[in-house]
Amino acid sequence: MFLGVINVPSVITFLGLILAVVGSILALNQNLPGAMVCLMFAGLCDFFDGMVARKMNLSEKEQAFGMHLDSIVDMASFGVAPIVIAVGFGLGGNFFDMALLVAFSCCAAMRLAYFNVYGLEESGKVSFYTGLPVTFAALIIPLVAMVYFYVSADMFKNIMRGCYFLIAVLFVLKIPVPKPKGIFYLIFPLSAIGVSAFYLIQ
Repeated sequence: MFLGVINVPSVITFLGLILAVVGSILALNQNLPGAMVCLMFAGLCDFFDGMVARKMNLSEKEQAFGMHLDSIVDMASFGVAPIVIAVGFGLGGNFFDMALLVAFSCCAAMRLAYFNVYGLEESGKVSFYTGLPVTFAALIIPLVAMVYFYVSADMFKNIMRGCYFLIAVLFVLKIPVPKPKGIFYLIFPLSAIGVSAFYLIQ
């Protein structure tokens, strides 16, 4: 028998990892649209695997396995894959870029470790995260990268440097971010579909 737990939530989690890895490979092959689409749908997988898990009657071991798997995959998909994608569109060729990308990855790891220990916080009836969840990078980066088609290469790189810096700071900044619920489960998929359509028609 093989190691691990195979159920619907873990399959969704692994699908997100596969998409992030494929997106990284596409970026290294200079396919920016494909990379952005893969990153967004990796984010959608992470967005929905937990929701599916909560609706299932999972054992304690299955729940624990899913939580650890989700965190590991999040680091790969939203802490490492965006770095590979950044290199694919031209960053990383100097010390400043390398320092920025290393800082981005470290901040993602810090954010994930903090959440693993402290989890969600409560304020009245509102649940919120502390710091920007790493999954949000899967939507923010493709949204900002849309300028690729309208600005010069140097300008694009500078915009993306600013984007990665801001996201890294938001990962570890002690700010409350309300937990998405309700209509957001419709807004995020529709946004991903809309932005994907933009990239695919370029």
